[in-house]
Amino acid sequence: MNRIIKVALVALLWIIVTTSAVDLGGDTSRRLDMAHAWWTGQPEIPEISLTSDYKPEVRGEQWMVFGVDNKPYIFYEVGQSVLMLPADWIGTQLHQYFPDIGEKDFRRLSVTFLTFIPLNVATVIACFWLLRIFKVNENLAAFSSIIWLIGSTFLHYAQIPFQNNQVLLLVILGYGCALVASLDQKPLFALLGGLCLGLAILIRVSSILHVLTVSLFFITYLFYKYRHRKIIFQYGLIWLGGFLPLFLLGRLLDYIRYGSPWMTGQRLWVKQIHNHPFWSNLPEFPENWPILSDSIGIWGALFSPAKSIFIYDPLLLPCLILGIVFWKRFLPEIKLYLLSVLLNLGLHIAVTSYLDFWHGDSAWAARYHVTSVHLILLPLIPVLIEFMFRSRGFKNWIIKTIIFLSIIIQSLSIILSFALEDAQGYLLPPERRYLEFRLGQRIVNVVCKVNSSISDSCITEKIAKLSEIQDTTLGRTLKRIDYHNRIVLLPFNYARYRWNRRWTFIIWSVMLLLAISMTIHLWKSVSLE
Repeated sequence: MNRIIKVALVALLWIIVTTSAVDLGGDTSRRLDMAHAWWTGQPEIPEISLTSDYKPEVRGEQWMVFGVDNKPYIFYEVGQSVLMLPADWIGTQLHQYFPDIGEKDFRRLSVTFLTFIPLNVATVIACFWLLRIFKVNENLAAFSSIIWLIGSTFLHYAQIPFQNNQVLLLVILGYGCALVASLDQKPLFALLGGLCLGLAILIRVSSILHVLTVSLFFITYLFYKYRHRKIIFQYGLIWLGGFLPLFLLGRLLDYIRYGSPWMTGQRLWVKQIHNHPFWSNLPEFPENWPILSDSIGIWGALFSPAKSIFIYDPLLLPCLILGIVFWKRFLPEIKLYLLSVLLNLGLHIAVTSYLDFWHGDSAWAARYHVTSVHLILLPLIPVLIEFMFRSRGFKNWIIKTIIFLSIIIQSLSIILSFALEDAQGYLLPPERRYLEFRLGQRIVNVVCKVNSSISDSCITEKIAKLSEIQDTTLGRTLKRIDYHNRIVLLPFNYARYRWNRRWTFIIWSVMLLLAISMTIHLWKSVSLE
């Protein structure tokens, strides 16, 4: 079987068996509402929310801003909604044949299987493609791509489809196209690379940081390869020819929605949350919100027990160490790539470090930084695996242990709802909420799901004790915790989708065993020659 087909098949199996299709995440659910509103002609915000009888409880609720002509909009970028729109339309049309399933649930199934699963598989294929451009052995590149999938936080964000993995796909393609354009002198790939980065900004406006680092990589590599200004200028113009149309389209859409090509929805939301009359008579936010007085996000993203990139991606530290050890052996393009993505991580940490939501709220791990981590891991995981195969004794054992531990940690992240530990955090004082060791909490929660009487720390035991306290806010928190304390893997939602329980588990189990066996086969096929 062709290696790229095998990589695609194994990735497809893993992504299907780990999918939820129920939990899109609050942000993605709202973007699905945007997509649905566009083609149905309905308002993005339900009209009942804006009647004189509607009383908001918290500033900024409904993810809402008031745009041109004071029309309410959901403030997110439009790119992910555009990606979901065809699948949302198909799901709505097909729902009439499955009336027992709720319409919104069926639409979520549709966008999961028709949009996000194919895009996640495409991202793994793009990883394999970039490794081959880096001249990594085909078998090693295939196995490394699957370890990159199941051994990093990429797996979690494949299950919960925030924008991360779609942006990641486009950035990988941006790097790959830049290299092909430079190495093989193919201008078309420069154009395609620009298109990819333009689409990335439509999906998430902060992708301008990816645009900066990829374009810097492209220009620097062209200079290294040819040292000719004319070639750099020529390819740069072609790249801009792909990038600018989508970038300008994004500015046009923001102008139509918000009245200015330079006013994004989230910037307008921050502005209106302080002074728009719709939020009057509600408790004020701090004057400088969301800007913090200190850069806690730098320490938080790197070392906090709740969000550290080294905790949630255990492969990162050993990969960085091996990257330093073997630096001199790397090809020039790999060295330049690593410098580029390390700069990318540094920029993301710096930009978010003073923001109140540097942690990504309820998202698993450091949501705004994991994409940079995935880019760093991409060429270094083959180095780690090659080092494992060439080592004997303790070194071989320790690398295998780290890889196995990484897969276990990613597996823990997809069993229960991603927001469970965040919900538990509301039982703590605000200053401690993002200082808790959430991975440790997740281990306890998974064990308690097997046997809820094993410890007083189990959620069911805590809820039983705290529910005796008469407090409205506490009651809401406990309900939220109880809601998120559930297994989210697709076969465990058989009742919600009216599926036959027995056959659902049989099919899911067969696919899981196939994914494991094919991954082991890829491992055994690795050759370092």
